[in-house]
Amino acid sequence: MLELKTLGFDSLACDARGYSPNASPYNADAYHYDKLQSDIFSIVDESGLSAPFDDKFHIVAHDQGARVSWHGIAMGGLAERLLSFASLSIPHADVFSDALYGDNTNAEAVQAAQYWRQLMLPNSTTGGPADNNEIWNSDCTPDNYDTKENCQMSLWWYNGGVDSGAVALPALEWGSAWETGGLAEYVGIPYDTVEEYTTYPTDGVAQSVKVGTLDDIPFLYACGGQDTADLCKDVFNTETAALIGGNYTYLRVDSCGHNILGCSDPSQFISAIVENIESAYT
Repeated sequence: MLELKTLGFDSLACDARGYSPNASPYNADAYHYDKLQSDIFSIVDESGLSAPFDDKFHIVAHDQGARVSWHGIAMGGLAERLLSFASLSIPHADVFSDALYGDNTNAEAVQAAQYWRQLMLPNSTTGGPADNNEIWNSDCTPDNYDTKENCQMSLWWYNGGVDSGAVALPALEWGSAWETGGLAEYVGIPYDTVEEYTTYPTDGVAQSVKVGTLDDIPFLYACGGQDTADLCKDVFNTETAALIGGNYTYLRVDSCGHNILGCSDPSQFISAIVENIESAYT
């Protein structure tokens, strides 16, 4: 944001729903992606920053924010207001979901996303039937949450993505994720417990709200080669490129993980983001 400021751009960042003390309803339905994507418009329009530019703006979004942005495009209304889009760690939404469910799944991606099942269990960190403090210890405490309730609201984003049809949920499947060093093993709720208490079909859930082709605007997909949650694979680049009708840029930095802007040297990502934004005017 500081670099963009030197180039004459105004930027806006905020704590999203569930992360802000004054915008955190304690209700799982409040984190449905249909509602989260509407927050994009509410925040931008309230700021007034897009008004001088025919109500258009750029989006740079990471992880869940990127998935919500893709859902806004899928639902209609967002694409025509975008000047550019940078999706950090997340490929095209249809590519992401097709890797998890359907006829062309990616076995590594299916395993990488097994931990979603744990986080999406009923009241998974606030006394639900499968809660034995595993998620509080593995996810909430390291992220400095002060209460289980505050952490629970961030987990409901996962339910909201699947419930809205924006994101597929892979089949519950034993494999490397549940063994030593896997993400599901790290989260800690045992496979048998997840199988008993999950409220989602164990054979998976399809993405029902597709995005299709994204045309006309500059698009950047940037990811870290060491990301073990949202895998950064060249095949996702190839499949994403086929769905982008405008100017497309792909950046993979092998030395970085999931938090790409927190990488030891984020300069490549920052430069790519700035270049993607500036390309909207060339």
